[in-house]
Amino acid sequence: MSGLFPSTEEVFSWLEGFSNFERNAFTLRNFRLDRMEALLDLFGKPHRAYRCLHIAGSKGKGSTAAFLASVLSAAGLKTGLYTSPHLVSYKERISLAGEEIADDVFICQAEVLRGKIESLDPARFPGGDYPTTFELLTCLGFLIFRALGCAWAVLETGMGGRLDATNVCLPEACVLTPIEFEHTEYLGDTISAIAREKAGIIKSGVPVFCAPQTGEALAVFRAAAAERGCGFHYLPEYFTNISCCTGMDGSLAELQPAGEARRLSLRLRLSGEVQAENAALAFQVIRAVLPELSQDILVRGLEAAFIPGRLQKVEDLPPVFVDGSHTPLSVKRLLHSFRQMFAAPDTLILGIVGGKRCEEIAAILCPAFRSVIVTTPGTFKASDPRRLYEICLKYNASSRLIPGPADAFAAAKKDLPAPGSPVLITGSFYLAGEILKLYKNEKAANSLQI
Repeated sequence: MSGLFPSTEEVFSWLEGFSNFERNAFTLRNFRLDRMEALLDLFGKPHRAYRCLHIAGSKGKGSTAAFLASVLSAAGLKTGLYTSPHLVSYKERISLAGEEIADDVFICQAEVLRGKIESLDPARFPGGDYPTTFELLTCLGFLIFRALGCAWAVLETGMGGRLDATNVCLPEACVLTPIEFEHTEYLGDTISAIAREKAGIIKSGVPVFCAPQTGEALAVFRAAAAERGCGFHYLPEYFTNISCCTGMDGSLAELQPAGEARRLSLRLRLSGEVQAENAALAFQVIRAVLPELSQDILVRGLEAAFIPGRLQKVEDLPPVFVDGSHTPLSVKRLLHSFRQMFAAPDTLILGIVGGKRCEEIAAILCPAFRSVIVTTPGTFKASDPRRLYEICLKYNASSRLIPGPADAFAAAKKDLPAPGSPVLITGSFYLAGEILKLYKNEKAANSLQI
């Protein structure tokens, strides 16, 4: 080891030098909480320095985490937020309620991490190997939150729950978002099997807050909560109505708590009908965990929450939106929200990584658009755009294959029939990230020219 990391990019490059199961193939046998616990023991258990909320699920984890962290921050509580994946920079994963943390803080704590890790033989860890990239990122987040004096942390699991690196925490509440078929090669090929992995975050005596679920998932969660002596709070039993109207710059959500005369109206920065449910879930959690907080604080926090890549408008004319939806249910709800803004959606840019339910996604989205462009969702994970293109042709004869995301985006804008014709870019958070990088680079280039 020689000198400080020169930049946060070098920090994340060093972290990626370890086993990165987000990028490469793995089995559940590669995951073990005892290795994560041994890692945290080296640093005096930084994850015990603050209270926390823990979130698992298939969809809506990141948005729900953002809502929770924003409310805690609105209450004057310094709150760390740990989410994944990132869209443009790994720094997005570790923030203060969505606000970027200074580079010097990252570098300082990464040096603490590197100094300890590189002084140890990998045999020191359970399994005889160094921690993985995700485990080290999680540890770095815990170190940063402790160094900044956070009172709370909101932690989103990476993929599963039971063996996720974040599952070393002792939360004030366990939060479960909707379960859908995902990562079936690792989590199981039934909803019940996937739900059992997610239910692994449920801790003895810790209250569980659950979003609307299918019957199979709900049965698993109720049984797990009962077995571990936890109170189980199911969202549909606490709200008689949750509705949302999606607009160009956010959503108008209406929440009707059961047994209360007053309806809650929220002007959310986050767009899409799912965000009303995510906000309601966060509202329910905070009201139970911190009942002393006023409703004004709850509303202010929910309305301020933001996380990129969730039906995010990135351009006004033409109207361009990016979204990370990558499952059949999520793209169905995305399309419904998009049609609330545009009765005749024009151009779809679609990129999906390997292992996703491409046929179902294409069948939902492609017929709704005049034009479909299939592209590569970046290089972080493997994809097969040629196969996706052949699938899309079955549902929209105008489908084209343009492998480069930048080229696909340029072609979409060039071929629009009118300046106000809308463009939706979806199928993967990695594709959303590629498009956001284009805008970031374009903004940087324009500022250099001024």
